[in-house]
Amino acid sequence: MRFTLLTAWRDARSQKKHLLLCAISIVFGVAALVAINSFGDNLRATTDAKALTLLGSDLRFSSRTPFSDRAESFIRDVGGEQSRQTRFSSMAYFPTTEDTRLVQVRSVAGGFPFYGEFETAPAGVLIGQTDEPIVVVDPVLLSMFGLKVGDPIKLGEVEFTIAAEIIEVPGESAFAGLFAPRVYMPAKYLEETGLIGLGTIAFHSVDIKLPDGADADSIAEDAKPMLDDERIRYNTVATKKEDLGQSLENLYRFFNLVGMIALLLGGVGVAGAVQAYLRSKLESVAVLRFLGCSVRSACVVFLWQVLGVTLVGALIGAAIGVLAQVWLPAVIGPLLPFEIESFVSWPRVLEGMLFGWLIAALFSLLPLLPLRRVSPLRALRASYQPRRQFDPLVALVWGVIAVLLVGYCSAQTETAWHGAAFAGGLFVALGVFTLTSALLRKVLSMVSGKTSNYVCRQGLANLHRPNNRTLFLIVTLGMGAFLIQTLFLIEGVLLSDTELVNDAQEPNTMFFDIQSEQLDGFSDIVEGEGMSITAGAPIVAMRLEEVNGRSVTEIKADPTQDIDNWILNREWRSTWRSEPSITEEVVAGEFVGQWNGFEEPVPISLETGMAEDLGVQVGDTLTFNIQGLSLQCKVSSLREVDWKRMRPNFFAVFPEGVLEGAPTWHIAFLRAPDADTLATLQRKVVQTYPNITAVDLSIVLDGLREIMGRVAFALRFMASFTLLTGVVVLASAVITSRYQRFRESVLLRTIGASSAQIRAIMSVEYLAVGLMAGIVGSLLAWGAAASLAIWVFETDPPLPYIETSITIVVTTALTLLTGLVNSRGISKSPPLAVLRSQEAG
Repeated sequence: MRFTLLTAWRDARSQKKHLLLCAISIVFGVAALVAINSFGDNLRATTDAKALTLLGSDLRFSSRTPFSDRAESFIRDVGGEQSRQTRFSSMAYFPTTEDTRLVQVRSVAGGFPFYGEFETAPAGVLIGQTDEPIVVVDPVLLSMFGLKVGDPIKLGEVEFTIAAEIIEVPGESAFAGLFAPRVYMPAKYLEETGLIGLGTIAFHSVDIKLPDGADADSIAEDAKPMLDDERIRYNTVATKKEDLGQSLENLYRFFNLVGMIALLLGGVGVAGAVQAYLRSKLESVAVLRFLGCSVRSACVVFLWQVLGVTLVGALIGAAIGVLAQVWLPAVIGPLLPFEIESFVSWPRVLEGMLFGWLIAALFSLLPLLPLRRVSPLRALRASYQPRRQFDPLVALVWGVIAVLLVGYCSAQTETAWHGAAFAGGLFVALGVFTLTSALLRKVLSMVSGKTSNYVCRQGLANLHRPNNRTLFLIVTLGMGAFLIQTLFLIEGVLLSDTELVNDAQEPNTMFFDIQSEQLDGFSDIVEGEGMSITAGAPIVAMRLEEVNGRSVTEIKADPTQDIDNWILNREWRSTWRSEPSITEEVVAGEFVGQWNGFEEPVPISLETGMAEDLGVQVGDTLTFNIQGLSLQCKVSSLREVDWKRMRPNFFAVFPEGVLEGAPTWHIAFLRAPDADTLATLQRKVVQTYPNITAVDLSIVLDGLREIMGRVAFALRFMASFTLLTGVVVLASAVITSRYQRFRESVLLRTIGASSAQIRAIMSVEYLAVGLMAGIVGSLLAWGAAASLAIWVFETDPPLPYIETSITIVVTTALTLLTGLVNSRGISKSPPLAVLRSQEAG
């Protein structure tokens, strides 16, 4: 060991630049893993430390409708300290500025929160324990309208005084009031406002601080049958942590896959850099063998070098990852309901560093193991080439890499087969690039000699001659293009569903809670401002009772059913129409627009996604409870709905002649020409009908862009590690071929080629390699992104015409630019340099 270590050290001192490439290739992959894993520990630790304040109580019951007498009796029996809250959206009117704004009204009665602190400025305003007509508001309202503490605000029929602004509420993120600022009011005045009525979408909840010794999970679990029957949800500290942990875990898993992509790409780069380095060391190995050194010792010399430099790369990557972790809380923090406690998780740092080092070492073994077959004859005869044959150790290394990759990817996905498919796709891509390289060399060997242009003939011939680097270059560059474009396409798929259609033809304002007797008066106000209702619909609230004859209670009790409880518990808001709207397309069955309401089952049209979630199709039956009356329905058609269009869209649409007698409220869409006109309209509507709520859809769009902008930035921040790794690997792939290009260019100069011709020959070669790698990588990226979109994210596959063109152009241009920059000076090297080296050999 002493001999091999000393020999490795002495030889490495003169090979710093070559070995540096091996180290740099894995730096950013290790950095990504370290940053992500350490940040994941930060999230888990913070969630555990602030578990109680996430909920603010021991137990919470919530319902979309007021609690029934049965539920109220149960809640009283639970005991403990209790606090009530009713949440709904409404319009607020500010008499000082005569402005209006959609707000989230939260009426509170009791001492909530029981854990954590409801922070206000000025401090100490206990909104749930006061009898005064005061409110606590989101600070955005004060800054938006130039208001201050002490100014009036009118909610419905009651005028309140702003007593304080919100600083922090336990369990709520900084974005909680992004779409509609929060306004907390005493529950005593809720009925007086007149804002709760038919059509109001309100959420009712009870927070309970249990007596000592009482177990929230046991109480909720024992009452689960009754809660399910009453359609009441419950939350405990454990369920809150689980819900939050699951949503964060999905983001964490995606980030981990991003880091794995960067690390694998770096592994490919390490393999290429080591292969190029060892190619220049074949004579050294042969000399060692010739002098009596064993095969094992000769190989171990270079194994020490590779392990040493990859360890250095892993250490540098770990240091960068620790620094990068500092940025993640700043980006994602506002999306979370608590402030992240940032710290360096040293076990995770060590884990990421060692895993990255292991991957790099395994990829390094692929070119290192063939050194065992270097014969001492090479020291005497440079032209000697050993016969290629199957190497079981190389196959074993590939097997270990495959097992690690499948295991790691499966652990980072919610479904194991998703991870296995992800890993399998990477190996398929690797195989495709290898076959592409072989096919390209075969085709070029047949056609390059037929090209009349000397420069093109020589450049293309370089790609199929003996000892060419075509396979390595295409695999390395193609995998880089494939992985990076796949990452950005998936980001686009994830963010595409949040984009709403927003053009000059679409409505930009929605009004709801319009009572039937208010519809004509509302229309007059709209027309008086020079506008018209673009789209509208009557709405009837109902609940699902049966699916194909099975009651909701029976379905919930069946452990084999896979229908989400939110579908079974939700309040359906449905409408009636004589024909499909412009945002709907019937894809199965027949849409029935007229029906006699006394004949059952009533034919209805169901949205395809909801039908899939319920497990029903055309011909199946559903029974709805409408204000205490059961109505049996039959699915007569299925509709594809464009939810991105700002129109009244529904899961279930009834024919005319059925629901007209049920309690109904209306929704209306219109397009306001400008903000001032919209503000005037909202003010007049609120002053005349305080219960009608307006939603400025441009504010919704802005809010979505703000949230998704942060998510996109976080995704791109992590993707930058892969991009940087791709650039390093690209440079490494080109740099490692410099020695071969040097020899070829000098020989060409010897036979009379000019410097311009040599540069042109190299340009043709790099253009061909970059173009082929870019085309195949882009096509594979599209296939991978489409597969993930369809089978994992269940959305439409991307059509990346622009992205594909950009990837091909950028890959080709970077390959050409890097190749020419790295090859500078080669075309001017004196021929004697190579001739003398050949003579010496």
